Amino acid sequence: MLFGLACEGVTDQITIENILCGYFKNLDDEEITHLQPPFDETDRKQKDFGGWQMLLAYLSATRFRDDVLNNKFIVVQIDTDVSSEIGFDVAQVGDDNQPLTSEVLIANVIAKLAAIVNSGEAGFYQRHSEKIIFCISVHSLECWLYAYHNKKILSKPKITGCFGALSHLLPGTAKTYRCYDELSRAFLKRKNIDLVATKDPSFRVFIQSLEKIEDLVNKMLVGSWPC
Repeated sequence: MLFGLACEGVTDQITIENILCGYFKNLDDEEITHLQPPFDETDRKQKDFGGWQMLLAYLSATRFRDDVLNNKFIVVQIDTDVSSEIGFDVAQVGDDNQPLTSEVLIANVIAKLAAIVNSGEAGFYQRHSEKIIFCISVHSLECWLYAYHNKKILSKPKITGCFGALSHLLPGTAKTYRCYDELSRAFLKRKNIDLVATKDPSFRVFIQSLEKIEDLVNKMLVGSWPC
């Protein structure tokens, strides 16, 4: 499988799946598998528990290491609204008690996730870092959806209260696989990905990580690279 998705939940998985299919023009969903939480393709529901605690536990487990070896790339997604929770332990403010920039917070979260991976097997992250793509949404993935669906010009990116704002903007919004599939289908067009990358810093960081593997993935998709 080309891409495996390890996320907090299935709504995150389908959103990232649509982003990947929109970014890589020859990629279809048959090359993407949902690893954490496990997903039932038949009824479009989670097969097991999700959430950030389960994701962190997965990263240190043998199952994650096996998944890294059996997939070309794994996208690991987590929201930063939970980063200061006990067990995650990544502060959202600096020594001056001011909020960290999105870029600094993302770097700190990635360092923490890499350390959790290595807690399962020393040095595993360093040996396979080219296969692990971190997708850190500040402070929630709904902020990315809001950045697309809100057409007003904002003085600064919205990074808090995004689910509420999205629900106000689009009444009927619900945290279901089907709803988030509809909300994120705009990302199947590369121009919409490029648009949101100009509006949301953490989305831009994720897209920049995809840029680094773009040539390699495109060669794999057209069969000109030995898989």
